[in-house]
Amino acid sequence: MIEIKTGRLILKKPTTKKDQISLVSQIEDWEVVRWFSKIPYELAMNCKDYLKMSNKNELDLSIFLDDKLIGGVGLALNDDDNYYELGYWVGKDYWGKGYATESSKYLLEYALRKLDSPKIKTGYFIDNIPSGNVLKKLGFKEVGIEKKYSEPNKKEMSMMFVELEFSSIKEELL
Repeated sequence: MIEIKTGRLILKKPTTKKDQISLVSQIEDWEVVRWFSKIPYELAMNCKDYLKMSNKNELDLSIFLDDKLIGGVGLALNDDDNYYELGYWVGKDYWGKGYATESSKYLLEYALRKLDSPKIKTGYFIDNIPSGNVLKKLGFKEVGIEKKYSEPNKKEMSMMFVELEFSSIKEELL
């Protein structure tokens, strides 16, 4: 089982009932879930389904601070286009402290060492400026804006798509 240690955080799978309770307390907040694109709000509210989905992907990890689950970060392979998609979220009480950037950076470093020159893509809803800032700090380049359906919001929203070529940032990360 993967466990990645950063300066302040540990990235790993949630394993205890305490982790599940913390997960639910973080993702039941509408201010957090409204920025999700793929996970419907109703699914996020069902912790067992969320954990089952998360456990299918070894690179879908939870973010722990001092033994408390505070968020999630992951890379999911898109087989059709042969790229990985980065996703992350942090509980509202932990916003603005650099945890999304730190956890994503360390997961990307891990991926660079373990995966064969992966291409990473992701996107953020343009109203979510802090998420855009995280991706810029990580070296992602803007590709363009498109409409994307948001399950939690039940409508199409403008999303900025970004991508990262590991070959162009390999020396920066490692």
